[in-house]
Amino acid sequence: MRAPMISAFAVALLLAPLSVPAQTTKSEDFVTVQPAGQWLAKQFIGQAVTNPAGERIGDINDLLFDKSGRIANVVIGVGGFLGIGEKNVAIPYSSLAITADAEGKRVVSVPLSKERLLAAPEFRPTEKTVYMRAKEEAAEMGQKAVDTARDLTDKAAKKVEEMKK
Repeated sequence: MRAPMISAFAVALLLAPLSVPAQTTKSEDFVTVQPAGQWLAKQFIGQAVTNPAGERIGDINDLLFDKSGRIANVVIGVGGFLGIGEKNVAIPYSSLAITADAEGKRVVSVPLSKERLLAAPEFRPTEKTVYMRAKEEAAEMGQKAVDTARDLTDKAAKKVEEMKK
């Protein structure tokens, strides 16, 4: 069997270094250590929210950023138990007070009562997260399962009636 011939041009292309435009980035363009006074979003989400009396009134479920990349609003989950029956309420980020307790632990509070947050209109996002879509699909599948179970129960009852005759 004859080996395929590779042209000198093809070999030159294979061996030549790729010509990629040079990208210059100064090391001062990168943040290598978390700056003091800045928080990771994943640490902020889930953070308990208290009122001025120190009572837990909810927790941070999400952050809304404006076009400049700054946090504009905070979505607080109130009511419910372990996220079930919880209602999301969005308030301006500027209304949060972020302090530290005696042990240095971050404390987030708002000048609102739990009752006021529960009475507030529910926040409805226009973007859906993977979790939101999965939750909706699970609810649809659950409803289909309930409907199928009802249909099967009805069919079984009819069969039993037919067998009694």
